[in-house]
Amino acid sequence: MGEVGEVVGREGNRLVVKMQRTEACAKCRACTAGLESKDMIIKAVDMCSGNIGDKVEIVLDNSNFMKATLIMYGIPFIAFMLGVFGGYYGAAAYGLGSPELMGIGAGVILVALTYMLIRTQEHRFKEGGYIPKAINVVK
Repeated sequence: MGEVGEVVGREGNRLVVKMQRTEACAKCRACTAGLESKDMIIKAVDMCSGNIGDKVEIVLDNSNFMKATLIMYGIPFIAFMLGVFGGYYGAAAYGLGSPELMGIGAGVILVALTYMLIRTQEHRFKEGGYIPKAINVVK
């Protein structure tokens, strides 16, 4: 069974759902940056004809969740590390200023480029299975 939330709005074929933050979600804090709010608002594809005020079950396939996590955190991390090592050793080999600064600069630039690339492909992710789905109205 997925998480349960209350429908508070509708945007096209998606429901705006207010959910109580679970213990596992609270430990992550990726979406709140440490804020103490116990509620979160998500948009889910309406597969159950939910109406405002209904309680709905929300699911996200675990494999898609892991893929989304890899896309948003793993790929930029790899780009950062490649930039740091490439910039450091490239600057040291060619005598271009401070290798440490060149490494950090190259790492930050590669991360920015990676996020821009991910952003350009966002339409593909929105069409795929990376979006939560409201599958049942819970009584």
